[in-house]
Amino acid sequence: MNRKALRKLKRNPVLFAELLLGFKPFSYQRRLLCDKSKRIVGCWGCQSGKTTTIAARTIHLAYSYPNTTTLIISPSLRQSMIMFDRVLEFIYSSSILPKSVVRKTRTIIRLTNGSKIVALPCSKHLLRGYTAKCIICDEAAFMPEDVITQVIFPMISTTRGTAIFLSTPWGRDHFFYRAFMNPDYSVHKVKSSSVR
Repeated sequence: MNRKALRKLKRNPVLFAELLLGFKPFSYQRRLLCDKSKRIVGCWGCQSGKTTTIAARTIHLAYSYPNTTTLIISPSLRQSMIMFDRVLEFIYSSSILPKSVVRKTRTIIRLTNGSKIVALPCSKHLLRGYTAKCIICDEAAFMPEDVITQVIFPMISTTRGTAIFLSTPWGRDHFFYRAFMNPDYSVHKVKSSSVR
């Protein structure tokens, strides 16, 4: 690919997803792919495609912005691995992207441009020490609130990074609900019944 085409893909995550990942997003998925906000909340019902959408966004970030770290965090490592495995499926089903993977373990992908994607459980001890450009908190409504506020937010403070909080709906007495109601957050709401 020439530099002009690469610049176009960097600017357009939907085009990146369609051309390099074979993913044709619905309109609500396109909105999340293209959201440039630093604080994003996605309250999506089951089977609405949030894992696939964020996996595509994660890959676009890693390939478009060298030397960046993206963390996928869930209440358990098993849950983080669901999204991480979707990232791997996308990369290895592409005709171009696998060539730029220089290291792959069960929880880390490192690219030739210096970027890496890491899957982690929501544990204070395992999360400390990371600095990230983007942090994805999957099933954030089920994560301890103090980990979000005391560990996760400091990890993106020096990079002015992005935090994406995803979850299926749950109770109101939690950070996730307050972020969902906060006008300073970019909110994406998708009901399972509205998915086609």
